[in-house]
Amino acid sequence: MNADENRYVELTTRLRSVQAFCEFLAHGGTVRIAPSDAASYRDVTQVLLRKHRLEAEALERTRRQLFPDRADEDINPSLYSHH
Repeated sequence: MNADENRYVELTTRLRSVQAFCEFLAHGGTVRIAPSDAASYRDVTQVLLRKHRLEAEALERTRRQLFPDRADEDINPSLYSHH
């Protein structure tokens, strides 16, 4: 793969990962954190969902700008394409 193809795969893979995490959160997944060892946990699910949705939008915009002719293509590189 050339540098452009690698960048496209990188953007698409990151986009899919962020979208999958958003789906997990949107369909009942939760994230709780404790600010310190002794503190109680607090739910940060909605904060993370907003943050990751914005990241997904930014990745989509970047991919459309860099690859306008392929921005909506689904990419599935071969798992064993390099020997």
